[in-house]
Amino acid sequence: MQEQYDILRSKTLKKTVQLNSLTFVCALMAAVFSYFAYSSLQELQQASNNRYHSYLLTEQLRLSSDQLTLMARTYAVTGKEKYLDFFNQILAIRNGRQDRPENYHRVYWDMLMPAQGEAPFANGQRIPLQQLMKQAGFTQQEFAQLQQAQQVSDKLTELEFMAFNEVKNALSRLTPYKLAAEREAALAHLYSQDYLAAKARIMSHINEFYSLQENRTNRQVEATASKHSLMTILALASFIILLLILMLNFRLRHKMNRQFIDLLEKEVDTQTEHIRSKNEQLTESLEIMETAKNQLVESEKMASLGSLVAGVAHEINTPVGVGVTAVTTLQEEIALLRESADNNNLTKNLLIETIDIFQHSTDMIFSNLMRVSSLIKSFKHVAVDQAHDEIRTLELRESVQDVVDSIMPKYKYYQVEVKVDIDSKINCKTYPGALAQIITNLVINAFFHAFDKEQTGQIHISAKEQKGWVTLVITDNGKGMDTKIRDNIFEPFYTTKRNKGGTGLGMHIVYNLVTQKLSGQITCESEPAKGTRFEIIFPYQLKSPTLQASD
Repeated sequence: MQEQYDILRSKTLKKTVQLNSLTFVCALMAAVFSYFAYSSLQELQQASNNRYHSYLLTEQLRLSSDQLTLMARTYAVTGKEKYLDFFNQILAIRNGRQDRPENYHRVYWDMLMPAQGEAPFANGQRIPLQQLMKQAGFTQQEFAQLQQAQQVSDKLTELEFMAFNEVKNALSRLTPYKLAAEREAALAHLYSQDYLAAKARIMSHINEFYSLQENRTNRQVEATASKHSLMTILALASFIILLLILMLNFRLRHKMNRQFIDLLEKEVDTQTEHIRSKNEQLTESLEIMETAKNQLVESEKMASLGSLVAGVAHEINTPVGVGVTAVTTLQEEIALLRESADNNNLTKNLLIETIDIFQHSTDMIFSNLMRVSSLIKSFKHVAVDQAHDEIRTLELRESVQDVVDSIMPKYKYYQVEVKVDIDSKINCKTYPGALAQIITNLVINAFFHAFDKEQTGQIHISAKEQKGWVTLVITDNGKGMDTKIRDNIFEPFYTTKRNKGGTGLGMHIVYNLVTQKLSGQITCESEPAKGTRFEIIFPYQLKSPTLQASD
């Protein structure tokens, strides 16, 4: 079995290592391609942003050219200096001599043209438009088109400045500007065929610039998109391969686990059969031990009863001996009295002395016989209850006192007082024999473990009835117990006085009698040098077994 297990484990380990290596490689590839896919996505986004930014810069180039033409013509039409200032500001912003407004690609100059016009955006940095284009990655070919457009714009600029000079001349005359001939000349320059042709040539170069810029940015975006698609496909393929390997690994593990389970099932069957045979042996041993335990429990009960008999017999022996002595004295006095009567020596004084002796002897005989009667009565109650244990109604105080009285002769040399403090009105219905055995074992256990012969102390027995339950409490102010002893006190065969004849069954018998016979419960509280307290709770009116079964 072990050899098969080792072979299967070796094969499993080898295949697992191979699959784990392949899984690691695929996972690494998937991670790498995922990283490149993410990087290419960032590049694609950056390329799209560059294309949009390039478009905005190109749009600024075209709009600035249109705005220059608009300002020149508006200046020529109105003769207002602010439009000439706007013209110069547009050139200054485009060439980087004046601050570039933020969001300059949006509507700007149209907002300044009214009389109370205000700039819609705050000013930014001073930077030429061509420098912005270089930062955006515009090519030399694209800048070549701008240079050609710049060369063509020189002709346009000559016409615009010729028109501006005409406007200045018109403004210097006393005649209204709108009636001045120079105004018409200025407009003629700005709307001439040469001006329109130069404007068209500039726009043609700007249009070519548009085309080059769009082609460049589109190629960049397409290349980045293709790279991103390739990386995404490779990443997905890696994840698919990784998933397939994981499925294969799972299937292999499942197969190996199934083989392991089959081996284990065989081993379990073998061990189960072995355990079954052991269980049969253990069952037989337990039955033997249970029988021995029951015999020991019964022996303990009989030993307790025997100890009770020995104590009572020993206690009865003293009053009986006193009675015998008193009777012997009476016989001797009677013989002397008869002899005196026969010899006619009987006197009044002798008769009175003899009567006093008779009186004293009969009193002594009577008191000792009453003591014997009381002991026999207590013993009879306890013995009968233990021998014929049936449910009956009993006066709890009297029953407990009888048990105590039957125990005390054996422990009369102890300096321990046993006090029964129970209301005589408590008449409960229960098993008197079981209750007597419980009291006997607890009190004897206290004498045996809690006190030494020279030690003074007290054992207190109290009880109360409440809501159909009787609570019987037995406390002592003896040595007490530590936690280990207290937790194991009801365990069978557990004793701290085995070397002095303890069997460890007394408290176990008490526990079984309380929980099984009286249908109650028992708890123990104790600390070293603080005494011990047993609390027993059992039903006030215990139902007979037949009634319990019918319920």
